[in-house]
Amino acid sequence: MLVFSAEIIDYISKYYTINRDDVRAIVDDEWDYIEQMYIAQESSAQEIAKEIVSLYMVA
Repeated sequence: MLVFSAEIIDYISKYYTINRDDVRAIVDDEWDYIEQMYIAQESSAQEIAKEIVSLYMVA
């Protein structure tokens, strides 16, 4: 799970140029959702990262 969340952090910080510390805070906030998706194996780390960014861009 740690590798999965690290992939999400790396993807968001690289492709959306968001500060890594901010991305870590976002991942911490969305931890329950990420964990559910990881367990269900419904989405890749990149897909989840895109969903999280779209959520935060709207808010």
